[in-house]
Amino acid sequence: MNRIDAAIGRLEAARSALETSPARAVRLLGGLRAYPRALRGEAEFIRAEGLRGMGYFARAEESYGKALAGAQGDPPLFVEALLASAAGLRSVGAVALARARLASAAAAILKASLPGYGARLALEKALVERAGGRYAESIRLLRPMLRGALGRGDLGEAAFLLWAVGGAERFRGRLKASEEAFLSSLSLARRTGDGAAAGYALFGLGGVTRILGRLRDSERHYAAAAKAFQGTEDVFGRAYAECGLANALRQQGRLAEAERLYRRAHALYSSLGDPLDLAYVDWGLGQVHLHRGELAKAEARHRSALAAFRRGGETRGMVHASMSLAQALHASGRTLEAEALFGRAYALARSKGIHAHLEIYT
Repeated sequence: MNRIDAAIGRLEAARSALETSPARAVRLLGGLRAYPRALRGEAEFIRAEGLRGMGYFARAEESYGKALAGAQGDPPLFVEALLASAAGLRSVGAVALARARLASAAAAILKASLPGYGARLALEKALVERAGGRYAESIRLLRPMLRGALGRGDLGEAAFLLWAVGGAERFRGRLKASEEAFLSSLSLARRTGDGAAAGYALFGLGGVTRILGRLRDSERHYAAAAKAFQGTEDVFGRAYAECGLANALRQQGRLAEAERLYRRAHALYSSLGDPLDLAYVDWGLGQVHLHRGELAKAEARHRSALAAFRRGGETRGMVHASMSLAQALHASGRTLEAEALFGRAYALARSKGIHAHLEIYT
């Protein structure tokens, strides 16, 4: 077997492994320098897909960039890499760059007259709108896709779309509609046997029931999600479960348990290079300190979280961190500074149409 045939065999084996084991797919690729130049773009793409499947979004984006550079003469691979990169970017709040990727994908599809990408491009556009805080617009785009998936009997796609709708409904304040969407998503995911999809629906239910003040329900949903991701290769899912369960326990006053889970989530998100979700963990730890009266520690955590949210343009996080920091400052006797910060956070929330400032059970 010559070098090219061996490389093609490794690529095919790695691509086949992606769905069941992203980590194995990355291992099967081996060193990418061993691939002929003509195959490196595809090898980088498969590596990026494997890394994204485990939640390593920053490392995946590096590989997507290399895949795009190596796929200039391969329009389908170029478009696949652009769409996948956009999905990873919007997952970590890099909305502007995700939109740029989608614009490039649309142009490439048109230039090469590539069929079959319209639905994926439309879905990614809707999800980028959702990630960018345009919740009503994202729901307007997602609803027809959901009707289509249900009409075709594609329950897996419908479960995913219902999860996306549930998140958008939650963030725009329609909490009952959000819960109903997540329950439907969970039901369909279980019918198809998709454990990861069920886990993410449980994350959604854990979040919305917490906001509704149903803290035991929230704990139950997050615990079930943690069980679904335990021992899997989805490091992001495991980190999400630790942080979500910590939030539910913190709201019940179980601060020591919550702190232990936050610290485990902090280690996982740090390994992923995920600054925005890491900021939510810092904010949660700040809340633990605040409720204990440890004001200096609370202020430090909240300032760190706020700085990260600002860098990432995460509006909801900015509101939560600002409100919490204002409370810590007021308790420290710095009322004028606290009032100014609180006022800016409230104005930001109102301008973006979100209700984070009202969420006592966040």
